[in-house]
Order: sequence, then structure tokens, then C-alpha cells
Amino acid sequence: MSSLPEQARYDSQLAARVCQRDESALREVIGLYGPQVQAACTRICADLLDADGVVSQVFWELWNSAHKYDAQRGSLRAYLLTLARSRAMDRERANAALLRKTMAGTAFCTIAEKTRVVRDDPCEREIMKERKLEICQALKQLTASQKEALELAFFDGLTHREVAAKLHLPLGTVKTNIRRGLLQLRAYLTELDAKGRSA
Repeated sequence: MSSLPEQARYDSQLAARVCQRDESALREVIGLYGPQVQAACTRICADLLDADGVVSQVFWELWNSAHKYDAQRGSLRAYLLTLARSRAMDRERANAALLRKTMAGTAFCTIAEKTRVVRDDPCEREIMKERKLEICQALKQLTASQKEALELAFFDGLTHREVAAKLHLPLGTVKTNIRRGLLQLRAYLTELDAKGRSA
């Protein structure tokens, strides 16, 4: 097994070749560390497509910024895994923000925002009151664990891993709770909207 100095030299040479746009060096890096980067991203990202996207991003960043790697500060493996975790968490936070924004427009957060606008319009106030009741009813369809996980992920902006740590639950359980909770909410609210349009 290679000693640390030998590994550091090898990593440094490999990164230098990538820096010189040596495609075979990049393929070598992907062959060596790709599965570990993929595993790190999959543990953080709720969606496998997102995980794949982050893996591509990590190696694309290495290809374009290999000069940022310093073998004196650690192995290439550690550098790539740190980058992977950081980018995966960025992706999860961006997804949570996007979902909060989407849901704000369709269901949850518009109530507080629109109350100021419709305060002087009795008709609009009544509509908002009904919508609020519908949303409260939709949330009651969820289990306590689903509701808690959703609130932490989409209203507090936590990543799935952070939710798991806060709730002291396995990451897989949290992902399942969030996924099932979202499916139930969407199905319930879609059905209500369809009934409203047909009424």
C-alpha cells in the first residue's frame, strides 16, 4: 500500500495532468474516486438525478479548476469528497428554496402575504379563509413525522441530512417521510382544486 507521501505525490501529479487538460488523467480520477463521490452525493441528495448532476459538477469543477487542489492540505479523494458534500448540500438547499417558492404560490405561504392585500375585500377574505382551512385540513392528512420533516425541510430550509440529525432519525426514513408527505399534500390539494373548478 502506498505511503502518504507517495499518495500525495501521485495525487499532485494527477491533478497537474488534469490542469494541463489531459483527458486520460480525468478519466483516471473518475475511475478512482467516482464511486465514492457518487455515494457521498447520493447520501445527501433526495433525488438520484440531483446526485448524478452533482457528481458531474464536481468533476467538471476539477477539470476547470484543478489548480485549486493542494496535495499538502490533503488527498485528492478528501478534496473531491469535501467538494461533493458542499455542492450536494447547495443543491438540496436550492431545491428546498425552489419548492418553498413554488408552494408559496400554490398553497402554503400565500395566506400570510395575501392577507394584507385582501383585508379590505370581503370576498377575497372569504376565499383566503376557505383556502387556509383547506391547507390545514391537508396537513392533517399527514402523519406527525411527515409533517415535522416537511416543515423543517421546506419552511426552515434544512437539508434532508440536517433534518435527520435534528429528528435523530435515519436519513432514509426522513427522505421517505418527506416524499410521501409531499405526494399526499399534492394529491389532496389537486383534488380540492379540481372539485372547485367543476363546482
